[in-house]
Amino acid sequence: MEGCALRRRHLFALFAAGIVAVLLPIPAAAATSVTPIATGLDSPRGVAFYQGRLLVGEAGHGGATCFKIPGLPFDGCAGNSSQISWVNTTSGAHTVLVSGLFSLSLGPEGVLGVSGLSVSEGRILAQIGSTPSENPGVAIGQQQAGRLISVHTNGTWTSVAPIGATDFTYTTQFTEPTPGVYSPNTQEHDSNPYGVLATEDGAYVADAGSNTLDRVGEDGKTKIVIHDLWRDPNPNNFPSDAVPTCVVRGEHGLLVGELSGRLLRVNGASFSPLVLKDAAGNSLLTHVTGCTSDGRGNVYFVNMFGSGAPFTPPPTSNFFFGSVVQYNTETGKASVLASHLMFPNMAAIGPDGNLYVSAGAICGSTGVAGPPCFGATGSVLRITLPHGEND
Repeated sequence: MEGCALRRRHLFALFAAGIVAVLLPIPAAAATSVTPIATGLDSPRGVAFYQGRLLVGEAGHGGATCFKIPGLPFDGCAGNSSQISWVNTTSGAHTVLVSGLFSLSLGPEGVLGVSGLSVSEGRILAQIGSTPSENPGVAIGQQQAGRLISVHTNGTWTSVAPIGATDFTYTTQFTEPTPGVYSPNTQEHDSNPYGVLATEDGAYVADAGSNTLDRVGEDGKTKIVIHDLWRDPNPNNFPSDAVPTCVVRGEHGLLVGELSGRLLRVNGASFSPLVLKDAAGNSLLTHVTGCTSDGRGNVYFVNMFGSGAPFTPPPTSNFFFGSVVQYNTETGKASVLASHLMFPNMAAIGPDGNLYVSAGAICGSTGVAGPPCFGATGSVLRITLPHGEND
């Protein structure tokens, strides 16, 4: 796989060394407050609540098994440092529920490991990123990469479906894009299952590598529901393809958010783009990595990155300012709920009716001076939500 393609397929790229300030959470409006409730997490991604308790998926920091990645000047290093942790929303303390999960460090491109978390009918589902095809000769990568797993409260887990392997095989029927050239109707041979939505009888998975939305049945059988072959006319943009990262159920069906900033409304086996704008007509979705709903007609989208030139520091660009967008599916109105967030990633509604967002998604459990995190660690934020009848 070409190095430039790998940078687009995965969610993170080389961060500009010129950033000189930590991006602190700043509420977008007086009615909203943003409060860090836990720190010291290792590249936190998915968040979910199980019986009132917060779970966080930590992608980890790779491991000691390193191998060459074609086209890139650094090794990929795999290990078992990814985990899923309980987080106390009052004290901020966190304890490991499941450890020893697959993690792949891609140097300056970030880490892949546990990504999406979702709970339904008493089941905890977790999606592990990557695919066995990108981890040749790595035992844990062959065993766990790309797997959708069911997590048990005693700290064990069972495999539900090998999403990464299945979707990678699916993509091999397509012609790959030509690097640096606009290549419509093409698809990289890749898979990176990312977001998951647990349902009563299975799950939906958004695959950021294969550009698909998958349906997983109770028996573990996987069916591709939609495949978004969208390509940016500028092949050098970030990203240059769709990159679906999350799936959520709205009032009128499924919605799929993408790193490209696109939002899809799924209608059976077809889909249509939906553009969210504020009252001034500004497009609100930039680089979506997470989405959730509150059951009251509101859907929340996490923009890990903002608008402007990719990987360009402020004040030239707002790219490094993440945000959360609120969208009411009944009225069609949308607005920025919180802005200036530091690498936010995924979100979940808590039992208190507030929104919990993983942040510092590329930051480790121990602060390191310098870019991209400037001493910050992986964290969870609480964003207060109004609880009136007309919110």
